[in-house]
Amino acid sequence: MLARHSLIAFLLAAAAGLVPARAASPSATNLSAHGAALNGEIALSFITSVSTDAANADAKPSWNAVQAQAWELSRAQHGGQPETLRFCEPQLNVCNTGVVWKAGNGTKLFLRQAEDMSGKPLEREVCEINAFSDVCVCIDWDTSKISRDMKDRKGHWYKVADQ
Repeated sequence: MLARHSLIAFLLAAAAGLVPARAASPSATNLSAHGAALNGEIALSFITSVSTDAANADAKPSWNAVQAQAWELSRAQHGGQPETLRFCEPQLNVCNTGVVWKAGNGTKLFLRQAEDMSGKPLEREVCEINAFSDVCVCIDWDTSKISRDMKDRKGHWYKVADQ
């Protein structure tokens, strides 16, 4: 979805500013470790870690519970103020909101919701970003489908069909 690609580029540009630039390239061992780990497992692990009602322990947590957990993690990692983003696209009549945080292993994650002008959710997802900020794997909250986007040299994001 076009709204998704624009937001991901915006989120990654903002999140990339938090990571200091490196003068030397990572070693081959680090390269393979970062590339291999990006498959949605970290995002899925986050979703399953959010507590649910004791009576429905196997049920998927509510979107509100997942949002609250993401906000709390971001708040804890950013000195009490969560890193949130909002980006509207008037030509599509869509606004995107998101919150960014890091998993325990340092992987960047974000929660995103696209809404129409009346506030109705159009798309909700949990995403993880690789260490180079050029590949993003997202789990659609409503369908559980996994998608992967890649960024080209000009900073444009493209969906890739490798799942």
